[in-house]
Amino acid sequence: MTKSILTLIFLGTSLLTEATTLKGRITDPSGEGLPGVNVFIKDTYDGATTDRYGNYSFDTYETGEQTLVASFIGYKKHEETIDLSKTIALNIELKEEVNRLSGVTITAGSFEASDEKKAVVLKPLDIAMTAGALADIPGALSKLPGTTTNGETGRLFVRGGTAAETQAFIDGILVHSFYTPAPNNVPSRSRFSPFLFKGTFFSTGGYSAEYGQALSSVLSLNSNDIADETRTDLSFMTVGMDASHTQKWENGSAYGQVNYTNLDPYMGLIDQAYDWEDGYTSQSGTFMLRQKLSKHDMLKVYTNYDHSAFVVNQPSINHSDNDHTDMVNNNFYLNTSYKRAIGENSTAYIGTSYGRTYTDVIFNEAHVKDTQQSVHTKGYFTSDINSISVKVGGEVISTKHEENTVIENGETFIPDYSNHLSAGFAEADYYLTNSLTVRGGLRYSHYSMFSESAISPRLSMALKTGENAQLSWAYGKFHQLPTRDLLLRSQQMSYERADHYMMSYQTINNGRTFRSEVYYKHYDDLVKFDGNDPYNPTTFNNNGGGYARGIDLFWRDSKTFKNVDYWVSYSYIDTERDFRDYPYQAKPTFAAGHNFAIVYKHFIPDIRTQIGASFTYNNGRPYNNPNEDDFNGNRTKHYADLSFNFAYLFKPNFIVYASASNLLGRDNVFGYEYADNANSNGVYESRAVGQPAKRFYFIGLFITLTKDKNKNNLENL
Repeated sequence: MTKSILTLIFLGTSLLTEATTLKGRITDPSGEGLPGVNVFIKDTYDGATTDRYGNYSFDTYETGEQTLVASFIGYKKHEETIDLSKTIALNIELKEEVNRLSGVTITAGSFEASDEKKAVVLKPLDIAMTAGALADIPGALSKLPGTTTNGETGRLFVRGGTAAETQAFIDGILVHSFYTPAPNNVPSRSRFSPFLFKGTFFSTGGYSAEYGQALSSVLSLNSNDIADETRTDLSFMTVGMDASHTQKWENGSAYGQVNYTNLDPYMGLIDQAYDWEDGYTSQSGTFMLRQKLSKHDMLKVYTNYDHSAFVVNQPSINHSDNDHTDMVNNNFYLNTSYKRAIGENSTAYIGTSYGRTYTDVIFNEAHVKDTQQSVHTKGYFTSDINSISVKVGGEVISTKHEENTVIENGETFIPDYSNHLSAGFAEADYYLTNSLTVRGGLRYSHYSMFSESAISPRLSMALKTGENAQLSWAYGKFHQLPTRDLLLRSQQMSYERADHYMMSYQTINNGRTFRSEVYYKHYDDLVKFDGNDPYNPTTFNNNGGGYARGIDLFWRDSKTFKNVDYWVSYSYIDTERDFRDYPYQAKPTFAAGHNFAIVYKHFIPDIRTQIGASFTYNNGRPYNNPNEDDFNGNRTKHYADLSFNFAYLFKPNFIVYASASNLLGRDNVFGYEYADNANSNGVYESRAVGQPAKRFYFIGLFITLTKDKNKNNLENL
């Protein structure tokens, strides 16, 4: 009875209170009505959902000042104070909620090769399994657009730039000696295994203000974090062997590897173009430590040492006898970094590296002892503030280089140089909407050698044009020291400069990636010297320049054909430069106009085998014939390489791998060496610079041992 009375009192009170009507329309920033928006009085059950036109209407018995809320997925929640003393007509425009996971990413000029990125172009495993690359990082990247194959060096040449214009970094820290030593016209390799890195960032231009000392390209390798398991790996190859062990504990892991390479037995079986008295041999060791000191940080230590040597005699157009090279190289590299999360949205990082390379080489009658040392220290702080990501940091790179040369008559030359590069950088990504991101950056660098400074602005933008597509633009100024060989001859010059402009379109959908990019690069202040007096320091200046422009195309498809993954790349480049001893602006010898590559991989599950193939082509590179007036006016015949490989899972922990490079044995020519003096007929005789061997064969057995003895390497195929 009491409950009934209370109910009647409540109903009566409600009837005496007049309801207030709220109505209006909810729209997006373009004025379009939004259906399904929840509109309600905060802390009550009074509200409604908008119709398909964005209209809403509901009554409430609340009185006085209240808070009206409008919420919808993908938009910022709207809250507004209202007075319920009268009927309210309120139109609301909802602002887009910027979600960085679904938003756009700056892609102009860059390729991601990381297992952790949504927009993956390559994975580290791709680098190892690309036919013709032989697990060499630059070898695989040279099959991407923007690069030109220079088979006599094995190094990365990007968009009309020299190999020295591409710099490599590990965990953001500079690698001072990225390639192994090699004699003239024999390709070198990277010193680092792709399996030591969780991701590879390869930028062909327009990169972050964090990076300096690179006119053309940046290759940034992000090392693995704490290992997943304890394991031992053994490798037996036609060129040597190695063994590694990974030990994992609760908050860390350690990795150790020893490697022995000896090409003597291989060269004894396969015909070589050169006379190798002692084939390339090396002994190396690698150690990595990963340790979480607390819940929010990570300490990484990487160190590597290798000793290599070879003795070779090579044909020479200027000597009746062969050119004789006897080289020993010792290289040490230490990289340490520490990263700590501060709160939910900020990170602090500090890293340092030390590198030392010592080379003792006898070339004919000259004996050269070369010592290079480098120390790099970098620190930065990042923070996400609403829709803005900020990175601020600085770095110091100290280099010292000394060369002791004794020539035939006993005369000694000991040139040297040192430089301290101090730099600061600041960069911000502004996520304007889920469809538009802008990045602005500024870098300041001071070069102690020249007592000069440089300011390098960077700007890029990305616009999402569809669910899976976007446009990107990038611009930047880039500065770099002259190359080491020039600095040993003279310090009466300054840094070199390049300006990048580029626009790219990329779409990624259902296992398919398409990417196109146009670019223009302007060079200024390139170093020149008198080719008739190349060791006179007074002839050196920064009066050179040049340009590079072109288009890059890339297509990758891992979906259309079952168990098949392939990609196709094409690059066109038009470039000229006036630098070093060039008499005037001309096409450089390292850049081909048309470059094409196709990479194919096919996994056959029934026989647990992956087969791969790659074909690389360019239309030939310029070279200079002193018998003609036009400098660099000739072009080599086209370059072509067809390579194959296969990997067979013999047992769950046992892989058999074999590959053959340049399987058809094409006689590729990379240029011509001309005599210093004309013969009796007034003609400069020449010799073609070709491959050290027509083909390269490789066979390897790879065994993984784990505690449970059931490690399955099937995913590695």
